[in-house]
Parts: sequence; C-alpha cells; structure tokens
Amino acid sequence: MKDVIGFGAINLDLIYKVKDENLLKELKISETAISGDRFEELKKLLREKAELKLKSGGGSAANTVYALARMGFKTGYLGKVGKNEEGKFLIKNLSPVDTSRICFGKKSGICLVLVDGKERIIHILPNSNNTLTYEEIDLTYARKTKFLHLTSFTGDLPFQAQKRLVKKMSGGTCRLSFDPGRCYAQKGLKALLPIIEKSYIIFPSEEEVRLLTGENYKQGAKILLNHGAKIVVCTLGAKGSYILNKNEEYEIPTDKKVKVADPTGAGDVYAAGFLAGLLLNLALKKCGQLGTKLAEVSITGYGRNRYPTREALQKVVKWLSE
Repeated sequence: MKDVIGFGAINLDLIYKVKDENLLKELKISETAISGDRFEELKKLLREKAELKLKSGGGSAANTVYALARMGFKTGYLGKVGKNEEGKFLIKNLSPVDTSRICFGKKSGICLVLVDGKERIIHILPNSNNTLTYEEIDLTYARKTKFLHLTSFTGDLPFQAQKRLVKKMSGGTCRLSFDPGRCYAQKGLKALLPIIEKSYIIFPSEEEVRLLTGENYKQGAKILLNHGAKIVVCTLGAKGSYILNKNEEYEIPTDKKVKVADPTGAGDVYAAGFLAGLLLNLALKKCGQLGTKLAEVSITGYGRNRYPTREALQKVVKWLSE
C-alpha cells in the first residue's frame, strides 16, 4: 500500500535563467505545447541568450510524489517515458519513488523552463506522454494507495485514460487528489466534471479557478465544492493559498521575505506538503501552513535541488504543534 501514487505527464526540465526582459516578453506564455521544430528553434535561441542552470526531472505529479518520497512517504508513479537516455535519466531522477509501473514509448517529454527569479515560462514537447493509453495502466497498482494524485497531460489520449481510471476506481478506499493545471482548466468545467465529482481534494490555481468557473477564487471554489470536491485548495502564487471545505475556510499567507531562485514546482511541493498533512491527520489549516512552508523551502534553489527532506518536514510539523 502506497501513501500517494502520482499519475501525469513526466518531463525532462531544462531550466534556463533569462536576464533579457524583452526575450521573456516575447515568449510570455505560462504553459504551452510546441512542435519539435519549434522546440529546436527555442533551444537554439536560449543557448545564445540565456544560461542553462539545471537539467532536472519534472512534471507536476512527478514533482509531488518525489517531494513526498524525500519526506519519507511511500510513493509510486504512473506515466510514460522514452526508451532513450532522457527516459533513463527521468527514472533515476525519481528515486526513491517506485517507478516499476512506468511504461515506455519512443521519446521522453521535454520542457524548456525559463525563469528570472519572479516568474516562469514553460514550453513543452510532450513526445511519449501523449501516447499513454488506458490499456497501459496497471489498475490493481493504481488502487493500492491512500491517495491517487492526478495532474495534466497536453494530449487527449491520456486525459481520456485518466477519466476511465477514475470511473473504475469508484467505491474503493483510495481518495482522489486532482491538480488540473492550466492545460486542463482550459478544457472547461464540463470536460473535467468526471474527475472533479470524484475528487476528495483539488488544487487549482487562481487563474485555473477563473478559467473553470468564470468567477474569482472564492466564489469559484464554492462552485467546485458544489460539484463534488470535498476540499478545494486554491493556490495564489506569492499571495499564498485559499482553503475551503463544507465547514471551514482559511487564507494562508506566504513569507514575503523568502528569496526566490526558481518558482518552478512550488505548487507541486505545496500539494505534497498538504497531502503530507492529511496523511499525518493534521487539521486543515495546518495542512495549508505545512504546504506553504515546504514550498517556500523549495523555491530557494533550482529544480528539485531544494525540495524538502524528512528533517524539514519534522521541523515544520514541530513548529505547527507549538
């Protein structure tokens, strides 16, 4: 039995530090899928005008279960990588997550991540991620977890596979955690209802709530709650987070003094911290505070280099109990 199994796109992140504001404005799309030709054009441009800071494993669900594994929880992963050097790197980079159910295609997904210390821009070459089918999922494995954490793909094939999996898992003891990402939020509320209706907890950003409901994050969270989610956690970037369930409502601020090196994955680590709090049976507000503090640790370095450890988890949990 795992504590959390992640299921989403998994990518090789090439993280570039960009100092040219004009270049950032030119490429300013928060997250988009690109073709192989466009990928090569951008990579050439970045070699000339940016600094490659790190090559790291990436993907929202992968980041979350990796952070939980570093904190000492039992985690696994469902996804697809290429039978190439990038695929080997991604699997090795996920250790100590159980990767035994990852399947293989031709080429691994790659992300170009542009950061300037304040924001990030992501361009995705999905490759094998978008070829994942329902038939490739180990259903027995997917059920043997306390939480199944779903995140987005850019393609429709794996999205349909996720919806079929959620339908098959109805009535079991596994609780569903869902982080839609901008990619899925753009599909609209109706498309995501089969997942939202079965979700114990969802982690949309402020922008994603607006895309899904047409409302601000507080009103939008109520709409999502009314559609079946038990807990809605809206991440607000540097402003913090907003937590809502049937009986409780909280706004959790961030520490504005934290020096940001790379915000990539901050939301994923926040989700890891929140799920860790639920697994430790913490109160809802403390789950949000735990997620916030651990995310603040992660953004002080690049990629997964500063993801929280078991010691960091214990330190924050002790602080919360005082």
